[in-house]
Amino acid sequence: MMDKAKAKEQVSELVEILRYNAESENFYHTIFETIGIAIVILGEDNTILRVNGEFEKLSGYTKEEVEYKRKWTEVTARKEDLERMKEYNRLRLVNPLSAPRTYEFQFTDRKGQVKDIVVTVVTMPGMKKTLAVLMDITEQKRMQAALQESQQRLADTIDFLPDATFAIDRSGKVIAWNRAIEEMTGVKAGDMLGKSDYEYTVTFYRMRKPMLIDLVFGPDPEIIKQYNFIKREGNVFLAETEANVRGVHRALWGKAGPLYDGHGNIIGAIESVRDITALKRAEKALHKAHDELESRVRERTAELTQVNRILQKEISERKRVEENLLILANLSDISPLSITVHDLQGNFLYANQKTFDMHGYTKEEYLARNLHEIDAPSSTDLFEEHIKEILETGEAQFNVEHYRKDGTCFPLEVFVKATKWENQIVLLSVASDVTERRRNEEELKKYREKLEVMVAERTSELEEKTNNLLEVNTALNVLLQKREKDRKILEENFVANIGSLVLPYVEKLRKNNLDMQQQFCLDTIEKHLGEIASPLLNNMRQYDLTPREIQIASLIKDGKTTKEIAKTLFIGEGSIDTHRKNIRKKLGLDRTSNLQSYLRFLEKNR
Repeated sequence: MMDKAKAKEQVSELVEILRYNAESENFYHTIFETIGIAIVILGEDNTILRVNGEFEKLSGYTKEEVEYKRKWTEVTARKEDLERMKEYNRLRLVNPLSAPRTYEFQFTDRKGQVKDIVVTVVTMPGMKKTLAVLMDITEQKRMQAALQESQQRLADTIDFLPDATFAIDRSGKVIAWNRAIEEMTGVKAGDMLGKSDYEYTVTFYRMRKPMLIDLVFGPDPEIIKQYNFIKREGNVFLAETEANVRGVHRALWGKAGPLYDGHGNIIGAIESVRDITALKRAEKALHKAHDELESRVRERTAELTQVNRILQKEISERKRVEENLLILANLSDISPLSITVHDLQGNFLYANQKTFDMHGYTKEEYLARNLHEIDAPSSTDLFEEHIKEILETGEAQFNVEHYRKDGTCFPLEVFVKATKWENQIVLLSVASDVTERRRNEEELKKYREKLEVMVAERTSELEEKTNNLLEVNTALNVLLQKREKDRKILEENFVANIGSLVLPYVEKLRKNNLDMQQQFCLDTIEKHLGEIASPLLNNMRQYDLTPREIQIASLIKDGKTTKEIAKTLFIGEGSIDTHRKNIRKKLGLDRTSNLQSYLRFLEKNR
């Protein structure tokens, strides 16, 4: 039998409903049914009193199945949600403002499917009823999770690139800073991300100024002046420069290009920087070894990996997921490096176009193969060891050899990182063909060995010639010693002949009656004969004095005046003064030095 109080309450509710006229009822009914969102009216005991058509779509129940027949607690999926909602309801009855109006919970529909719901609860004024508005966010939640996974894979790809890479948005704020550039500059991503005002240039130039990446947004002659080489290919800029990075002078190669959103608008720029210092040194070494090597050592180019971030919040979450996935696919396909994803058993889940081209397979042929089928035996033997290292450390770097479709083998340098792909642990690999690098290293080794042989042969030849020259030098020394001895004997004989053959006749002439002029000439003759073998004459010859200058120098040494010398030699006194100046100049004497004293000094010192 129905409780009287209960009956009385239902009567009161009926009276309350009848208070509204037919027009108002139709008006609010129309809004209730056409508002486009699920609405539920609950009683005090959580009984579902009324639902609209959108609730029927959301739950799978008809109105007849739920109205006054089911409680709200029957469609709540999780126990913790149920307890929380009961507590909210209790608080709301005491004070409508004491409980949250909007919150999330999980809802179970008629098929048993669990949906994520955002509910807004309002207590109806003057009635012990609650109005609940439900919004299904299940798809939004799924898209958010997919977006986060996509963004993580994209971030892992950028972070694992071997080249130092960073990106900025149109305002100049740093939005990407990978591990390679952390190692190059010593600046961690946490200290750089979000920074603007050319903060990224300080790590390269120790000052804030535009660099290659800023050319993506517009031309700037000042930027171009900073680079030794710069080239534009479409919207991509290639450049080479030198900079002191972390106190080390380095040669750097850079490549910068734009980032696009889903509508083709430029939303930022990305730049990869490669340290080519070692390459430059190798070029210099090859050039020294042989001029022909210059044509073989060229600047190596690396393709810039373009990374796009979708920043428009207005588009739906689904579109953001699709665009991010599209960006990831395009990024991988334009990469100059081989990028693959495979599980721990070596089954390929993904590979980019460079991988197919490198191995000579079509996409279908390559993905149908296992890693063990293309690994050379030397690489297969190390597979388990590499897997163990990657799972322990999260990443690894090593060299392998792969087979092409035609059976030829080629070397690869591989960077591997463990990541997640569709809820399973997979290995993301980035590999480059190092055939050319090994060929250059082998070529350099051959030239170096050839140069060493040439140096050894040349050294042997020089040693033989040196020994021959030593023998010739010894013989010449013997000849020179004999020549010096012969010269001394000749001088002694010459002096002896003057004394025995010439001077006696001079003495006979002196006994004759000579006038003063004749006596002076005879004295001079006798004196000069004595000087022929004297040190003065020998010493003066080394100064390139003319015969007349030697004659005048001898008279000056004997103390003759300019007037006496002029009278004796029958020349003017002016000529004697000129000869005096020339003698001083050739002897290196200034005007303050005494010429007569210096000439006597030369006579005494052989």
